[in-house]
Amino acid sequence: RLLASESGYGLVSVLVAMVLLSAGVVVLSSSTVFMQSVQTDATTRSVASAIALAYMEEAKTRERAALASETSERVNGTGAPDANGAFWRILEVEPEADFVDTVRLTVKVSYPSGFGRVRIVEAVTIVYVGS
Repeated sequence: RLLASESGYGLVSVLVAMVLLSAGVVVLSSSTVFMQSVQTDATTRSVASAIALAYMEEAKTRERAALASETSERVNGTGAPDANGAFWRILEVEPEADFVDTVRLTVKVSYPSGFGRVRIVEAVTIVYVGS
């Protein structure tokens, strides 16, 4: 028999507290996993952007008459050709309709994203080729 001054937590109260604590831990861990995937995606996008911009600069230094579209090529994180690379790079060269004696250079780099998706980063510029 309990005295009036002897009080404590009952078994039901402890179980409810443990269920609430467990739910909080599950929510916290799932948000941590999500934030990790967002960070990884941002890092991969940054690498893809660097590959696209570096290749764009290289293409702009070529002889104007030699500018031509290229087929897609698999590259690694530094932009070097690599049969096992995680990125795909393609250069498209098209006449620019709005300006005389110019071509539009588009470098597209596709990269793996979360949940099995593939995303694309594009770098576009207009180059004067002269007459």
